[in-house]
Amino acid sequence: MIEINLLPEELRKKKSEPAFNLSIEAEKLKFLAIGGTIGILILIVIALSLGSFIRKAQINSLLAREKIFSDRFSRVDSINKEIAVLKAKMAVLDQLTKRKFLWTEKLNQLSDLILPGIWFTHAYTDSESRLIIEGIVISKSEEAMAFVGKFMKNIKDDQQFFKDFKNIRLESVQRENKEERDVVNFKISLYFL
Repeated sequence: MIEINLLPEELRKKKSEPAFNLSIEAEKLKFLAIGGTIGILILIVIALSLGSFIRKAQINSLLAREKIFSDRFSRVDSINKEIAVLKAKMAVLDQLTKRKFLWTEKLNQLSDLILPGIWFTHAYTDSESRLIIEGIVISKSEEAMAFVGKFMKNIKDDQQFFKDFKNIRLESVQRENKEERDVVNFKISLYFL
């Protein structure tokens, strides 16, 4: 059906235009959707970056704490090793102080047993419960090795001195000739009972 409106234009009822233009509104919605999606993606990237930054900070903090604990552990380990060494020394000292003889008497007896031409360089005890005697023999007339053997025999035969020991052993001997003299460096071990 065809309608004809004969009223002048001013009096004519105007057709009402829709409140919104669908094509313009659809484009606005598309723009808003794309903008919202981009905004959400940006927020996700920022959140992930922030999370990554926080995790890196936590890892660095944990690594710093681990280094501190590692340093402390190495110090504790070295102190424990020192304690073990000191305990071993204390055990030796305890054994030495439990002996029923005076060291001055033993050393005096040892000096009485020494032969001419023998010099002591060291006398000490060790953790294996031994008295170690190191010395040098210099002889012109007789072989120096014989002097070491005689000295060890004198020690073993002296009941007063040897009563606190269970064995005597020649640990090492180094022999040299210097200026037509026989020189022997020796090390003797006396094992405590």
